[in-house]
Amino acid sequence: MLEKITSLIQPILDNHDVYLDDIEYVSEKNEWYLRIFIEKNDGHLDMDTCVAVSEDISLKLDEEDIITNEYYLEVSSPGAEKPLKTLEKVQQSIGEYVYIQFKKPTLGMDEVYGTLFNVDGEMIELQYMVKNIKKWH
Repeated sequence: MLEKITSLIQPILDNHDVYLDDIEYVSEKNEWYLRIFIEKNDGHLDMDTCVAVSEDISLKLDEEDIITNEYYLEVSSPGAEKPLKTLEKVQQSIGEYVYIQFKKPTLGMDEVYGTLFNVDGEMIELQYMVKNIKKWH
């Protein structure tokens, strides 16, 4: 269903110069939510664009009637703390300040905040501070 919705809303996203960052259909406290996370192709997403995209998507989904039960539509930016779910998203975030939580503690660290410096294959290079001294890992 999410693939069908994604292909249905793609022309709307293109029209507003935004791209789909993530989409989810989840149940919380007996209520269903269709959450569509978008980002601006260039620059930062503003409220006017978000509202316009939401209205256009709402009209299209009502017209196509893909989801038969009641649900809430939420269209928003994933925000500054969005998880980087794919290697492509990690590569697009080079130069950004990130939080990394290690599955296998590295050098005695479970987590680290730092600047994503480079991605080479599956190797990620990060610059971080320890007692005001720059470190590379």
